[in-house]
Amino acid sequence: MAITLILAFLIMAILYFYWNRHEPLDRHAIFATVFMVVYVLVYLFLDPPYFSSNRHIDTLLTILPLVSYGAILFSEINTTMPVQATKGFGWLGLVVTVMVLVGFKWLF
Repeated sequence: MAITLILAFLIMAILYFYWNRHEPLDRHAIFATVFMVVYVLVYLFLDPPYFSSNRHIDTLLTILPLVSYGAILFSEINTTMPVQATKGFGWLGLVVTVMVLVGFKWLF
């Protein structure tokens, strides 16, 4: 799952920064990218096979940050909510995922 997380993160970041290369940089995109780099490093540092006893948790720790990162980068795709609300929910997902990741490390 770690390779999936890294590849999906890199693809999303490259696509976003390539498509928006002629526009001013969005600070949310920059901070979210730095946050995801730190998340990936922490995920790798905490030894992901340790979570393999429950594949649902491993999937949660891979998919949720990617969806949240995508919500921050590509918030214009969601036409049912304002852009700032979509970015806010993206940040909420990233922060909750980090809390879950770190919480599982100290609880188990």
